[in-house]
Amino acid sequence: MTLHDFLEEKEFVKSVHEALFNILSLLLKKNMSFSVITNTARVGFNPPLPEDIIKLFQKASVFELCGYTLSTARIEEDALRFEAGFGENNFASLVSVPIGAILQIFIDNSPLFINMAIEKSPTLPAVQKQRNEQSSYERSLQALLNNPENKKLLKN
Repeated sequence: MTLHDFLEEKEFVKSVHEALFNILSLLLKKNMSFSVITNTARVGFNPPLPEDIIKLFQKASVFELCGYTLSTARIEEDALRFEAGFGENNFASLVSVPIGAILQIFIDNSPLFINMAIEKSPTLPAVQKQRNEQSSYERSLQALLNNPENKKLLKN
């Protein structure tokens, strides 16, 4: 068995999820400020963030849980959930981070936990799926409309 095979092993992934759950629970119980680095593609926002804010996100995003955001944080249905404000207008949204989407936990810029588990086919939150589908549709439509021959067909 290779290292990669081990990191994908269901038993290992389950152990890492349990460790993440326990560490997050303890941090929340102790009311300790912390940051998480997440796989952005798996993070959900309710209500969805405006496109001008979403486009600023990278593949991995850092969320700092302190103050008000920390006071709203909880673990529900195998996800870390908290309220946060985004952008210059502090757009409010409920953030939902599946436990497996947490790549690292930091306290005072020092790593506390690094998630090495590899999930074979993690599901995207419904909000993220909708955004991806819209983007795919919009890209397809734009590609269709970029061809002058297709524009003629659509006018008929």
